[in-house]
Amino acid sequence: MNNLILSNKKTMSSLEIAELAGRNHKDVLESIRKMEPAWEKLCGRKFPLTSKNVEMPNGGFRETPCYELDYKECMYVAAKFNDETRAKLVLRWDALETGKATPAYQVPSSFSEALMLAAQQQLQIEEQQKQISYMSTEIIEMKKKTDYLEVILSSRGTVTTTQIAQDYGMSAKAFNKVLSDLKIQHKVNGQWILYAPYVSKGYVHSKTVNITHKDGRPDTVLNTEWTQRGRIFLYEKLKVADILPLIERSVMDSAS
Repeated sequence: MNNLILSNKKTMSSLEIAELAGRNHKDVLESIRKMEPAWEKLCGRKFPLTSKNVEMPNGGFRETPCYELDYKECMYVAAKFNDETRAKLVLRWDALETGKATPAYQVPSSFSEALMLAAQQQLQIEEQQKQISYMSTEIIEMKKKTDYLEVILSSRGTVTTTQIAQDYGMSAKAFNKVLSDLKIQHKVNGQWILYAPYVSKGYVHSKTVNITHKDGRPDTVLNTEWTQRGRIFLYEKLKVADILPLIERSVMDSAS
């Protein structure tokens, strides 16, 4: 705990100054370093340099070097900033002097306060871990969907029921039965037809196929094939029924 400073002296760190100024801390450090020689020449001392444990965006903490400036030092450094930032610094100091504010980068003034701060940081870490776990689950779900949709979107033209059934590890007969049970299609004169709500959606395309009967007679039959829009429609409907394509089941198995 080398950044634990047991002092009641009011100071403002370069980290807080950077936050108020809306600037990168590295740039603020560089500005202060350039102003330090003149201050040392007139006052006979350098700016106090310390370090603080700073919370990182991706979690955890990193020890970061920074300056800890008193009021006069801070006002001297403020000369390098614009009017708005200087006004913010003045107001911040007024809040610190009157006890109406807690420094953005809090330095514990007692052991009990340090313990309380550590407990608060632990709660923050636990909350972040929960968020990471939730996001990981969401990413897995998105990957499962993306993998199969990429297969669909990379395909061109129409596909047969047999081809889609294979994606789900089923025969065409079993797959048609599933679609029938879900009230997606029904059979009319030996051909599977979509129910009325889905007819005009562009989900299927009927192809006329020339055939020859065993007795040599030529004939034509209609074969129903699924468009890529229809394929995505089936994916969404089947997913609601907890019926997933094989490619998604493999992702789930590898994640478990």
